[in-house]
Amino acid sequence: MLNPDGGTNYVLYRKDRVRCASGQEYLEEHRLKSESPTRRVIATCCNSGMFLDFTKGHWLAMYRNRFPADAPPVEMRVMTQDRRGGVTLPDDLPNYDGHSGKFMLKLIAAWIAMGFRRPEITLGKTVGKSH
Repeated sequence: MLNPDGGTNYVLYRKDRVRCASGQEYLEEHRLKSESPTRRVIATCCNSGMFLDFTKGHWLAMYRNRFPADAPPVEMRVMTQDRRGGVTLPDDLPNYDGHSGKFMLKLIAAWIAMGFRRPEITLGKTVGKSH
Protein backbone atom coordinates (compact mmCIF):
# COMPACT_ATOMS: atom_id res chain seq x y z
CA MET A 1 0.00 0.00 0.00
CA LEU A 2 3.01 2.29 0.20
CA ASN A 3 3.89 4.76 -2.52
CA PRO A 4 7.54 5.09 -3.55
CA ASP A 5 7.87 8.01 -1.09
CA GLY A 6 6.62 5.78 1.77
CA GLY A 7 3.18 7.42 2.00
CA THR A 8 -0.24 5.89 1.43
CA ASN A 9 -3.04 7.48 -0.59
CA TYR A 10 -6.42 7.43 1.12
CA VAL A 11 -9.89 8.57 0.15
CA LEU A 12 -11.91 9.68 3.18
CA TYR A 13 -15.61 8.88 3.25
CA ARG A 14 -18.28 9.54 5.82
CA LYS A 15 -19.20 6.33 7.60
CA ASP A 16 -22.88 6.88 6.86
CA ARG A 17 -22.12 6.72 3.13
CA VAL A 18 -20.17 3.45 3.08
CA ARG A 19 -21.70 -0.01 2.68
CA CYS A 20 -20.10 -3.36 1.98
CA ALA A 21 -21.82 -4.62 -1.18
CA SER A 22 -20.44 -8.14 -0.84
CA GLY A 23 -17.78 -10.10 1.00
CA GLN A 24 -18.36 -8.61 4.46
CA GLU A 25 -17.75 -12.06 5.96
CA TYR A 26 -14.12 -11.79 4.77
CA LEU A 27 -13.39 -8.50 6.51
CA GLU A 28 -11.17 -8.79 9.57
CA GLU A 29 -9.79 -6.09 11.84
CA HIS A 30 -6.29 -5.76 13.25
CA ARG A 31 -5.27 -3.38 16.04
CA LEU A 32 -1.85 -2.58 17.46
CA LYS A 33 -3.33 -3.02 20.96
CA SER A 34 -6.75 -4.43 21.86
CA GLU A 35 -7.82 -1.03 23.25
CA SER A 36 -6.57 0.97 20.23
CA PRO A 37 -9.29 3.11 18.64
CA THR A 38 -7.73 2.62 15.21
CA ARG A 39 -8.20 -0.62 13.35
CA ARG A 40 -6.86 -1.75 10.01
CA VAL A 41 -9.28 -3.89 8.05
CA ILE A 42 -8.21 -6.56 5.58
CA ALA A 43 -10.05 -8.96 3.30
CA THR A 44 -9.00 -12.43 4.46
CA CYS A 45 -9.85 -14.01 1.11
CA CYS A 46 -6.87 -12.27 -0.52
CA ASN A 47 -5.05 -10.72 2.47
CA SER A 48 -5.59 -7.24 1.03
CA GLY A 49 -5.83 -4.04 3.07
CA MET A 50 -9.25 -2.43 2.61
CA PHE A 51 -9.51 0.56 4.95
CA LEU A 52 -8.54 2.13 8.25
CA ASP A 53 -11.20 2.95 10.79
CA PHE A 54 -10.66 5.42 13.58
CA THR A 55 -13.57 4.07 15.61
CA LYS A 56 -14.01 7.33 17.53
CA GLY A 57 -14.34 9.24 14.24
CA HIS A 58 -17.09 9.64 11.68
CA TRP A 59 -15.00 8.78 8.59
CA LEU A 60 -13.20 5.85 7.01
CA ALA A 61 -9.79 6.14 5.42
CA MET A 62 -10.12 3.87 2.39
CA TYR A 63 -7.07 2.83 0.38
CA ARG A 64 -7.25 4.84 -2.83
CA ASN A 65 -5.83 2.00 -4.94
CA ARG A 66 -8.99 -0.01 -4.14
CA PHE A 67 -10.96 2.39 -6.36
CA PRO A 68 -11.21 2.48 -10.16
CA ALA A 69 -8.97 4.77 -12.19
CA ASP A 70 -11.51 7.58 -11.86
CA ALA A 71 -11.12 7.80 -8.07
CA PRO A 72 -11.16 11.32 -6.64
CA PRO A 73 -7.82 13.07 -7.16
CA VAL A 74 -5.35 13.38 -4.32
CA GLU A 75 -5.77 16.90 -2.89
CA MET A 76 -3.02 17.15 -0.30
CA ARG A 77 -0.42 15.27 1.70
CA VAL A 78 -0.88 15.31 5.46
CA MET A 79 1.24 14.01 8.33
CA THR A 80 4.37 14.37 6.22
CA GLN A 81 6.43 14.80 9.40
CA ASP A 82 6.21 11.01 9.73
CA ARG A 83 7.84 10.24 6.39
CA ARG A 84 11.02 8.20 6.18
CA GLY A 85 14.31 10.02 6.45
CA GLY A 86 15.77 11.18 3.16
CA VAL A 87 12.39 11.38 1.37
CA THR A 88 11.86 14.66 -0.47
CA LEU A 89 8.26 15.30 -1.43
CA PRO A 90 7.37 16.94 -4.73
CA ASP A 91 5.57 20.28 -4.67
CA ASP A 92 2.74 19.14 -7.00
CA LEU A 93 0.33 19.13 -4.02
CA PRO A 94 0.20 20.98 -0.72
CA ASN A 95 2.36 19.15 1.85
CA TYR A 96 1.42 19.53 5.52
CA ASP A 97 3.46 18.29 8.48
CA GLY A 98 0.20 17.61 10.34
CA HIS A 99 -3.41 18.16 9.39
CA SER A 100 -4.24 21.33 7.48
CA GLY A 101 -6.96 23.75 8.49
CA LYS A 102 -8.83 22.95 5.25
CA PHE A 103 -8.69 19.26 6.05
CA MET A 104 -10.03 19.80 9.58
CA LEU A 105 -12.82 22.10 8.34
CA LYS A 106 -13.96 19.47 5.84
CA LEU A 107 -14.07 16.83 8.59
CA ILE A 108 -16.05 19.10 10.91
CA ALA A 109 -18.49 20.10 8.14
CA ALA A 110 -19.11 16.41 7.34
CA TRP A 111 -19.71 15.63 11.01
CA ILE A 112 -22.21 18.49 11.29
CA ALA A 113 -24.00 17.21 8.15
CA MET A 114 -24.20 13.79 9.82
CA GLY A 115 -25.88 15.25 12.90
CA PHE A 116 -22.76 14.58 15.02
CA ARG A 117 -23.25 10.82 14.65
CA ARG A 118 -20.49 8.22 14.48
CA PRO A 119 -21.97 5.15 12.76
CA GLU A 120 -20.41 1.83 13.68
CA ILE A 121 -18.87 -0.16 10.84
CA THR A 122 -19.48 -3.86 11.53
CA LEU A 123 -17.21 -6.56 10.17
CA GLY A 124 -17.48 -10.23 9.45
CA LYS A 125 -14.66 -11.11 11.85
CA THR A 126 -12.85 -9.57 14.78
CA VAL A 127 -9.39 -10.76 15.68
CA GLY A 128 -9.31 -11.81 19.34
CA LYS A 129 -5.79 -10.56 20.00
CA SER A 130 -3.89 -7.45 19.03
CA HIS A 131 -1.43 -7.54 16.15
